[in-house]
Amino acid sequence: MKRFFSSVKELILEKKFMILIFGGVIGLLSFFIIGMLENLDLQSLDDLLSMMGGMEELLDFFGGIAVMSNPYGFWSLEILSFIWLYAGIYLIFMASSLLSNEVENKTIDLSLSKPISRYNFLGSKITFLYVFIMTVVGIFFLITLGSMAGSPTFRTEGIFTERLFAISFSVVLFLGALAMVAKFSSTIFLSTKKSVAVGVMVLFIMFFLGEFYIYMDEAIQGIKYISIFYYYNPVDYLVYADSALFTRDIIVLGFINGVLIAGSLFVFNKKDIPN
Repeated sequence: MKRFFSSVKELILEKKFMILIFGGVIGLLSFFIIGMLENLDLQSLDDLLSMMGGMEELLDFFGGIAVMSNPYGFWSLEILSFIWLYAGIYLIFMASSLLSNEVENKTIDLSLSKPISRYNFLGSKITFLYVFIMTVVGIFFLITLGSMAGSPTFRTEGIFTERLFAISFSVVLFLGALAMVAKFSSTIFLSTKKSVAVGVMVLFIMFFLGEFYIYMDEAIQGIKYISIFYYYNPVDYLVYADSALFTRDIIVLGFINGVLIAGSLFVFNKKDIPN
């Protein structure tokens, strides 16, 4: 166990600047969006959108007029709804490379020759992955909360601290699930290129299925349930405080993360490591 925590600590120290930079950049993007809202007349936007006849389906795709003209809705659409693009793709690359780089660089035999089991070896990398995600999301939300507290628009609307805190868990589990798809792939292929390719492909397929299922034939709309994106609904949590939906999504995302973690550990324990 001591070796396990030592491995996690080494990875954290190795990536400490990336954690700060990554969380800070996303936080600054959030700061920019919040600042931009100060120059927008949301009531005028509401009136304009209401007059745009024939665009109901497009507006519904983005959450409807009520969401787009709400400061929290606008911010959530711009930041949280696209967090998979801002952070997900990089996390897929990192999750893919944590294990496969050691195989490709022929250093895995040395790592496994130390007093550490395969479960603890891979478990330390998975643990680091979640620590990385939680820390980045934490930095991002701290900057966001400070920006909202300094924004007249958000102060007028009210600072929904509890909702933001709850949503941070949803973001962690959502990004964790995307990263763990790549991690699971890396235990199968032991190749960074193949794992990244699979991770990115699955990411876009799930995005398409989870976001565009409403435009599919009713007979196949049930395919949405296999998409991670279907269980990530930050706008509904933040604007409508839909606690029932939030609870369902947290449970399902937690289950998906757990299954992918268990699958990765099982496959890697049985895997023959190439010389």
